[in-house]
Amino acid sequence: MLFPTITFAVFLTLVLAAHTVLLKRPRAWKTTMLVASYVFYAWWDWRFLTLIWISTLVDYGTGIAIDASSDPRRRKAFLIVSLATNLGMLGVFKYADFFVTEFVNLMADLGMTVSARPLGIILPVGISFYTFQTMSYSLDIHRGTLRPTRDLRDFALFVAFFPQLVAGPIVRARDFLEQLATNERAPLDTGRSMQLILGGLFKKVVLADVLATRLVDGVFADPGGATGLETLLAVYGYALQIYGDFSGYSDIAIGLALLLGFRFPENFNQPYRAASLQEFWRRWHISLSTWLRDYLYIGMGGSRQGKARTYRNLLITMVLGGLWHGAGWTFLIWGLLHGIGLVVGRIVRDRRGEAPISRLGRFVRVVATFHLVCIGWVFFRAVDLERALEVFGALGGSWTSAPSLDGGVVALLLLGLVLQFAPRGRTDGFWASLGRAPVVVQAAVVLVTILGIDLLGPDGVAPFIYFSF
Repeated sequence: MLFPTITFAVFLTLVLAAHTVLLKRPRAWKTTMLVASYVFYAWWDWRFLTLIWISTLVDYGTGIAIDASSDPRRRKAFLIVSLATNLGMLGVFKYADFFVTEFVNLMADLGMTVSARPLGIILPVGISFYTFQTMSYSLDIHRGTLRPTRDLRDFALFVAFFPQLVAGPIVRARDFLEQLATNERAPLDTGRSMQLILGGLFKKVVLADVLATRLVDGVFADPGGATGLETLLAVYGYALQIYGDFSGYSDIAIGLALLLGFRFPENFNQPYRAASLQEFWRRWHISLSTWLRDYLYIGMGGSRQGKARTYRNLLITMVLGGLWHGAGWTFLIWGLLHGIGLVVGRIVRDRRGEAPISRLGRFVRVVATFHLVCIGWVFFRAVDLERALEVFGALGGSWTSAPSLDGGVVALLLLGLVLQFAPRGRTDGFWASLGRAPVVVQAAVVLVTILGIDLLGPDGVAPFIYFSF
């Protein structure tokens, strides 16, 4: 079920109606929200609900078992059961076909024929997100920073809560379960919810989808048919497309959760104004970058065991972060490039220290960081390594021919860049006032805004990019 559709609008209307009626009945509210979340997920393929139930039951049980045991070996054994279950599901559904294909290709290169063929496994939507959520629950209990919930329904709702189920943000159990325990489900900030949801729809439907259909998709499908300037603009366009698409989803998810009484952390903070790759990852997909930091980088020792191991840990973290996005050499290279960039940045800081920089110096660093990120996005977007190299080759094509771009695409490219540097909070007062306005006024603003977004956007609704991860 896609957010920008009539189907979801009807679903959300029913959910909000139930939410309003059941505000004073927390047990019925939780049951209704859990059923609604399962319906939302089952809309794609009900069979994959089984995976969510497996992850839910295993981590609910291992969480209690870890907490109840004082034997370090037993605690670790139960943790391994949790991690093996979740990583095993990821391995089968996300990586099995990749490894089978690469093994067959390797044998062919060695002159041997292997009859194995890819299994054609369908990737369950959102599996990377909800498995990371449940693993963080088990890890936190094992570390002693979280006590397990004894209410299976509460835990199941944490795993399956529909606003962020399929594409994040990755929510920590302590944050969700603490808010769930308050039993205060009244909308916290209607104006802020509308700001996030409508802003997210604009970023997805107008910024991301228009750039995709009118610029990015064509160039990445046939790099040889584009001029050098068109290719460069398409690379910039994809950087803005994936930002608009993913941050748009995150904003909508956070806004929907807020309507239902939950405050989720921000997931994007103008990432293309970052002056280093380290800063970029503090602004981009914040819930994933902090997850990788807390559970993988720090778990391997972080920066506590000397410089060499710090650099190693950074590199491994980003390579695995790349593979988390998908099974393919392009994702591995993308993660490796970011890992190398972070290591180089860390080496420079270790040698020179954190010296203050001028405005001009920061501007130069921002431009350089943006282009480093764009180089990585080429690998991320390309269907395979060969296509990525074709895109880089097309950048060396003709720069004298006029690009076949319309004014709307150029305007969107400029708007997307301006949004990265525009002061934040300038419209907060308007949305706060709207949240206090009569319901009729709120409905009119929402309707007009949605109609405007629909007119500006392309025909049809494209799935969110991160649904495939």
